[in-house]
Amino acid sequence: MTESNDTAVPALWGPMTALVLQNSPASGPRLRDLPAFVRAFGEVKLAAVRANSDLGVLDEVRVRVIAEAASEVAQGGLIDQFPVRLVATGGGTATNMNVNEVLASRATQLLSGDADLTIHPNDHVNRSQSSNDTYPTATKVLLVRQAYAVAAALRELARSFIRQAEQNAGVERMGRTSWQDAVVVPVSATHQAHAAAAERFADQFEAAAQMLLAVPLGGTVLGTGVGAPEGFKASAVEHLADITGLPLRPSANPIDAFVHADGYAALADTAARCASILFKQCHDLRILSSGPNGGLSELSLPKLQPGSSIMPGKVNPAVPTMVIQATFAIRAAATGVGMAVASGDPDTFGHGPAVVAGLSPALTELASVVSVLTDKCIEGLRWNKERLAALGASPFDVAIARAEKDGYDAVAGRSARTYLSALEEK
Repeated sequence: MTESNDTAVPALWGPMTALVLQNSPASGPRLRDLPAFVRAFGEVKLAAVRANSDLGVLDEVRVRVIAEAASEVAQGGLIDQFPVRLVATGGGTATNMNVNEVLASRATQLLSGDADLTIHPNDHVNRSQSSNDTYPTATKVLLVRQAYAVAAALRELARSFIRQAEQNAGVERMGRTSWQDAVVVPVSATHQAHAAAAERFADQFEAAAQMLLAVPLGGTVLGTGVGAPEGFKASAVEHLADITGLPLRPSANPIDAFVHADGYAALADTAARCASILFKQCHDLRILSSGPNGGLSELSLPKLQPGSSIMPGKVNPAVPTMVIQATFAIRAAATGVGMAVASGDPDTFGHGPAVVAGLSPALTELASVVSVLTDKCIEGLRWNKERLAALGASPFDVAIARAEKDGYDAVAGRSARTYLSALEEK
């Protein structure tokens, strides 16, 4: 054991972790700041030790204490023992060894004083594994869960839009092109379109998650499987599927799995495109609720908090503004993931930490802001029917109908007074 640089108390991590801390910046997010990732790593280690037990490559005493320690981490315990930065010197090896050292130390404690046995972070905890396969496997478990969480939030958003559509059946608003009056549009149709987009992206997040369900555990170094006994891959992945409750499967082509990381890019691209649509929807809400006197004021958003420190009574569209700003970081993170996926070594993808550090917080942010948008904005928005009626009194519907009869040029050539009279005959 060593001592934590942060707390100066005995720590479970060992010399490899200490070197990583010594050679990495002191600032920046750390593994302990992303507990879901640490838990996923604990699950991977638990699956591995169970597979090692199945194949008889570890004695049952070591299996028992390593499994107990891994279960503790998988359930969220010992989180303060993971001080390594998300992006640290040594990349995924630094993370894997932080986990290995913590589990070895904790398992040693659980031996209850059996002096005849030792638990080594490499020889026992990391048996039949490599950082090459454990890190991306834990990453995929983490990201699959987060993708499903975003999809669930989007489906709830869609349901909220549908409720608005039902509540505003029969209400019409002025539709516009290039910010000029066009034809009347049912409010229900507007919200149904919002819901369709949310459902579509929920489907896309689930499809992106499907790509990540194939995991490279058992591929050890470069997908070769060297150092792992025959049958380890199938056993470990089966155990991991049982532990996580996810329909995981071994990568069909281990070499491909180690070299190419386009599954991460697909998920990041989905997040970026979803963020763009959320930006559009929230921007539209800000415009339609602009006012209350100098703007459209077609709808009213929930009045949640004061909008100005100097103008008493001013209320701003707080939630749509927050969501818009969140989309900037989400789209930026997706760009970073795309850059990481496009680079790497000829035989492996070595930028997993950049993916975790960028994409995982972005997905967390996306799920969070979508939920707040649903609960704090869409559920409580109200359409101002009198205002809608006033603004929608002179649409181009009549002009379109007359053009079908008299021709476009004949209708377009009328004087403004004649045109207005025609509208009054509607």
